[in-house]
Amino acid sequence: MFPLLDTLVAVYEIGQFTLAADELKVSQSTVSSRIAQLERMVGAPLFVRNAKSDVTPTEAGRLLYRAATGIDGTWRDACEQIARMRESREPLSVAFSHTTAAVLLPVALPVMAKALSGFDCSIRVLNSDAILEQAGMKAVQLGVVEKPIVNDSVDRVTLREDRLVLAGDPHGVWMVREHGSGVRYYTDLYFKTVGSMPSRMIEVANNAAIGAALAAGFGCSLVSAAAVPAGVPTRELGDEFVRRFYALVPRSGLTPGQRELAGRVIAALRG
Repeated sequence: MFPLLDTLVAVYEIGQFTLAADELKVSQSTVSSRIAQLERMVGAPLFVRNAKSDVTPTEAGRLLYRAATGIDGTWRDACEQIARMRESREPLSVAFSHTTAAVLLPVALPVMAKALSGFDCSIRVLNSDAILEQAGMKAVQLGVVEKPIVNDSVDRVTLREDRLVLAGDPHGVWMVREHGSGVRYYTDLYFKTVGSMPSRMIEVANNAAIGAALAAGFGCSLVSAAAVPAGVPTRELGDEFVRRFYALVPRSGLTPGQRELAGRVIAALRG
């Protein structure tokens, strides 16, 4: 309907089909076809064709022109209101550590999706130490980490337990996460517990890449039991390697809406 009404307005204001076609960047036959379609819809002629290609609107044409410009104004007002509404939406940036992204992100997403009318949500995946730093600087409104870290600028909330296992061939190449990662913290603890370091070790700064390598039958790594690829053998490590996931929330700098939504996400993650 909008192309038809736009064509009517152009012909009415310009007074010629040819010039209206140039204005709309369509062919003259398209303009004629659209006006004819409108005339069939309203059951009355909209323009009187004069000499020299000029047209004069009929009474029906004048009535429809006033209606069309009213509709256009209403449409533009609605679009502007929607734009202002979108501009007023609050940001909510959430950072997940690599393991919590694999295990907990599917739980958080539905909660965040329900709030999209009022929030612009974004998700980042970083290691736990980087998330603590970002939360302390208020660069993220919520962090989800996999080791018990905290500083004076954030509050920490315990979410749930996570059991680490040794996945893959323990005699193969060890794949370890980078320093600052929650899994690396427990991997170093494991090496201290067994009293030795592996002779062959590769640092891989991505859980998904480690999971893909394990699934392909390469090497071994400490991983969350919830994130072990199907068919990969595992070995239990004991209670010392049952850790907890945590939420980090800046103590200040959040709007009431951001804090309320962060609280709803945390409640879902706690189960």
